[in-house]
Amino acid sequence: MAGVLLLLLLLHLIPGLATAIGSICGGGRNYKADSTYQSNLAVLAATLPSNASSSPQLFITANATASSSPQLFASASASMYMLALCRRDTTNLTACTECLNSALNYALKMCPNSRTATVYFDYDEVNALRPGCLLGFSDDGSFLSPASGTTGNGTLFQYFSTANIRGNDGVVADAVRELLRQTAQDAATTARRFATAFMDSIGRGTTTTLYSLAQCTPDLSTGYCLACLEQLLGTVTTTNSLRLGGRIFLLRCNVRFEAFMFFDDKNIRRIPSPSFLAQAPAAPMATAGKRHEVKPWVIALSVAAPVALAALCFILYHGWHLRTKGTKDKGTTLQGKTTHEFQERDELVWEMETELAEFAVFDFHQILEATVNFSEENKLGQGGFGPVYKVIIYSTVL
Repeated sequence: MAGVLLLLLLLHLIPGLATAIGSICGGGRNYKADSTYQSNLAVLAATLPSNASSSPQLFITANATASSSPQLFASASASMYMLALCRRDTTNLTACTECLNSALNYALKMCPNSRTATVYFDYDEVNALRPGCLLGFSDDGSFLSPASGTTGNGTLFQYFSTANIRGNDGVVADAVRELLRQTAQDAATTARRFATAFMDSIGRGTTTTLYSLAQCTPDLSTGYCLACLEQLLGTVTTTNSLRLGGRIFLLRCNVRFEAFMFFDDKNIRRIPSPSFLAQAPAAPMATAGKRHEVKPWVIALSVAAPVALAALCFILYHGWHLRTKGTKDKGTTLQGKTTHEFQERDELVWEMETELAEFAVFDFHQILEATVNFSEENKLGQGGFGPVYKVIIYSTVL
């Protein structure tokens, strides 16, 4: 009787703030009124929601065994197991407790006297940043095992929007699958078993930004979490991947995507769409067995330019060096050398002056004067580089 009164009290006191997404009742196994199972259910119902919200991971599992009191007809069938999980981005612990209380209230109403029930709760679009939760209980001892919660379809539930995302069906479907796939991988490989993402460039003709979330119960290993989420993604068909939003649940994991921001997570990740990656220009790669050809005139310019520059530098340096050396030698000769040495030096200087004349530089007006403005009288003929003129240059060099 005490268990019945406690459950009735919970039904009246539990606020119905959240919105039930779905519930799954057990397959015909019921408990009797005033039974040990009902008493155990009442005890866990009174403590589990607050214990889950006070947990650092917002997750808890618990079990209640058969009572030792003979008047309660203790038996193995009186044992019950319960699991509760709030969404990992929850910052309001009171909201977590309220969500779990609402889920339990809904389970007791929708699955009266059922030994097994699972309820998924969330909030509507107006209250998108308020957290969702899930709660389940059963008399099956394997209910809390990872294998049972991740591979069994007994707790599978799906809900999709009736509206479709505008755009090319193939592009949209690929984008949704890729968004959910990468979000699931991120969730499975992080310690908190929770990940969020968004995709803002789905493809041509589509301006919709999609947001996604994936979560596992934090006690699952990476392998179990990924297996659970992959089972959910396997249910995303070509048709429901075009929907404007969807939620898929198992007891141990869940995924969700929407066209609006429905979570509050600072670790959100941007995922590029497959069509965006396909349009990105690839870096040019050399084809095996084929050489990259270079135009001949490119080779000529690239080789001739540095060669010409090097030759010019050598000519200028050589002329400067000879002029400097000649001046020094000349000064030495004038300082009392023998007549023979002077003549040798004089001949050397004359030869050097002749060499330097080949590299003399003249102003343009000097050229005009020397050729008499390029007159026909001074023209000697036609060479390979153009007309050839006779010039008379007056120099002060001896």
